[in-house]
Amino acid sequence: MHAGQGSPDTCGTQQHAGGGAATGGAIGRFRERPISIAGAHPRGDGDCGWRAGGQSTPGGSRCRRRTYSRPVCGGIGRAGGAAAQGTRPPSCMGVRLWPYSGPAGGRRGASWRRAGVALYMRFKARRGLKLEAKPTDAPAVLIVGGGMAGLCAAVSALEAGAAVTVIEKSKRLGGSMRLSNGLVWTFKEASALRSEVRGNESLQDMVFESHLQDLGWLESQGVECGPVRPFQWYGQGRTVAPDQVISAMVRRVELLGGRIRTDVAMHRLRPVRNWGYEVDVYLSETDTSTLEADAVILATGGFQGNPELVARWITSETDNIYLRANPWSTGDGLTAAMELGAALTRGMGEFYGHAMAAPPARFGPRQFSDMTQRYGNYALALNLSGRRFVDESAGTGEEALNAEIARQEKATAIYIIDNDIAAMSREFVLAPPHVSVTRAEAAGASVLRKDSIEALADSLKAWGLPAQEVLNTIQAFNTALAAGTADQLVPPRRRNLHPIATAPFTAVKVRAGITFTCGGLATDVDMRVLRRTGTVSTLPMLLADTADVDYCAFPNLYAAGCDVGGLSNRGYMGGLACALVTGRKAGAQAAASARVR
Repeated sequence: MHAGQGSPDTCGTQQHAGGGAATGGAIGRFRERPISIAGAHPRGDGDCGWRAGGQSTPGGSRCRRRTYSRPVCGGIGRAGGAAAQGTRPPSCMGVRLWPYSGPAGGRRGASWRRAGVALYMRFKARRGLKLEAKPTDAPAVLIVGGGMAGLCAAVSALEAGAAVTVIEKSKRLGGSMRLSNGLVWTFKEASALRSEVRGNESLQDMVFESHLQDLGWLESQGVECGPVRPFQWYGQGRTVAPDQVISAMVRRVELLGGRIRTDVAMHRLRPVRNWGYEVDVYLSETDTSTLEADAVILATGGFQGNPELVARWITSETDNIYLRANPWSTGDGLTAAMELGAALTRGMGEFYGHAMAAPPARFGPRQFSDMTQRYGNYALALNLSGRRFVDESAGTGEEALNAEIARQEKATAIYIIDNDIAAMSREFVLAPPHVSVTRAEAAGASVLRKDSIEALADSLKAWGLPAQEVLNTIQAFNTALAAGTADQLVPPRRRNLHPIATAPFTAVKVRAGITFTCGGLATDVDMRVLRRTGTVSTLPMLLADTADVDYCAFPNLYAAGCDVGGLSNRGYMGGLACALVTGRKAGAQAAASARVR
């Protein structure tokens, strides 16, 4: 099988190898109202200047209507040009404004730039005018999303010789990484990964094998990474400071000639000429524009912020579940690719998150970690009917428990612990249970402490729970643990066999939180988005002859981070590590494939 060029889709599993190319400073065919700035002179001879009217200009294109054009001078990406001399032009609305350089090599310098900006602002509100930056010889890669995956993809694509622009829906970069504790971890043993996390094993192996190497690459970009350290009994990773990651990667993107634009939202994705894409974007509530690129990388962070999609695939309790993430990841990449006929993965109903202190607790995004009650996999968890509903100890932490809480009434549960569980410390990396409970209580959370199980059960009537049902559930749990039959409970309890036996006893009301979705776009290991109509079923029990198994990918369309589905269909293998590895891979592959038209 081969990767088709000039065809609507790319079938097969051929790997692309990228060659070097000069790095350009502008994205290909960037269009925006209301004024036109033409791109690099095809000869790089530097004949630049503002021209108006219908005549052709040296090195420019024929202007139509009241369009103004200025070829970017100096031969971007060519020896002898301003880019090659190490200078960086100023920018206006994301388009580089290069100093004037006439045939004799004269320069108008800052006065020309001021005039250019003034002219741009003068015509900004005029009808019928457009802003255009013509392409350089380097392949143009557009990255939708400026979180961990998007920034890694940008630097990777720039290093591979592409001209890169990143658009970010929010006014701030970083996505949900900004709200994380910064531990970039995954499993240290492949056997533990296989036993604890279900998902696409090829993608999992890619993350597992590249994790530490890509952390070294991240460090080479100027990111300050801590030493390798263990995480729980199964993982290892390095800690970064999210804000420092953002600043270092942005600095690197700019140094390599890329551009980042915030407050720009993707609306629609359309293939053009069978090799590139047009991307409709919103610049404001009323102003729209169209971008064109040779390749597009979708890194929009999942669909956890979209109530319609969450209700369709995850839970009907969308009015009650916490959005434990940035507010901008609403499935833009997923829905845009679905309109093209992209294949989806299994596990669309799976997500990663943690339960946090339920209302009336009051806290903001920066307190997500403090309000997370990570001891749930050691606790006894009850729904509002006073019954257990899941094996609390399943999974690598309490993420599996949290996912089941999301499907309970009001996405709410009661964690019950005794003094022995509250005092645990070795088992918890970030905070022992008693610290998490104290923080929640200080934020106004519903917390009860009693000296007997009976008194605790009776007090829970104030929260709407049936006291006798609560008491029966706790007693049955303790009896089964004492008899060694906890695995016969319904539901069973297979690990963390700690009875609720030592006073004082504590009850904490928690609510499910969703950090990112696990289902998403189906990709191959090159992060190419697969086409539904050209790809075989993704059911795990597929029985078919090898000759019948085939996959078709869209040409030059990639996904990274949480837009990639299937890395973890159940369990968790580290969100930042997945973003790092898939982002770097997508950037390199997009730059390589976009170069071959």
